[in-house]
Amino acid sequence: MINGKEKLIVAIDTAEFDKAKKLIDTLEDSVDIFKVGLEQYVATRGKTVDYLKEKGKKIFLDLKFHDIPNTMESAVRAAVRDNVWLMTIHVSDMEGMRRCAIAAKEEAEKLNIEKPIIVGVTVLTSLSDKDLQDIGCNMNTEELAIKRAKLAKEAGIDGIVCSAQEVHKIVEACGTDFVTVCPGIRPASSEAGDQKRVVTPKDAINRGAHYLVVGRPITKAENPSKSAKSITEEIENA
Repeated sequence: MINGKEKLIVAIDTAEFDKAKKLIDTLEDSVDIFKVGLEQYVATRGKTVDYLKEKGKKIFLDLKFHDIPNTMESAVRAAVRDNVWLMTIHVSDMEGMRRCAIAAKEEAEKLNIEKPIIVGVTVLTSLSDKDLQDIGCNMNTEELAIKRAKLAKEAGIDGIVCSAQEVHKIVEACGTDFVTVCPGIRPASSEAGDQKRVVTPKDAINRGAHYLVVGRPITKAENPSKSAKSITEEIENA
């Protein structure tokens, strides 16, 4: 049977360290993996990452590196030295992605630690087909996500971030070993919020998602631990 705690990633969606610390303590027994995003990381100057390491939790560093190849490579090496479990880069040029993949492997070997998983951001879940048209892209969200997933695999990174709405087609295109991380996950009883392409935990797992990122349905719940356990059960029953 699937272990729901190994599939669930909780997004820490507060910029304040004290609130993040309280959330981590509240979820200590029900959640193993936490996502630290750009706002959280900058606002706390990385203190939350340090606290998660003290707690022995897996860290998903979601900073979405996107720059020239040399800068992306250096950022990946720095993240490896921080001993994160998973990190994001944007699916960009082939050289940049290849250098990130190589850098992660080299840095981990040098430090004698496990290499972190690197996943590429394909299409942000806040974007719709119309949003892509507005910025001059003639593909829809699904077509663009699949194209970028294939590029990421060719470049040698471990997987991608994508909406669970297209994850089954990415699995078909890139194989079951290609890691898929799906945000925009909402239990049936939750509101979509500003996410335009959302899927339930059960459907996401059934479509082939490896990891599910859940934020507000857990962090804003009256009982976050109970909500997290409910979602892990839904994953396990998929």
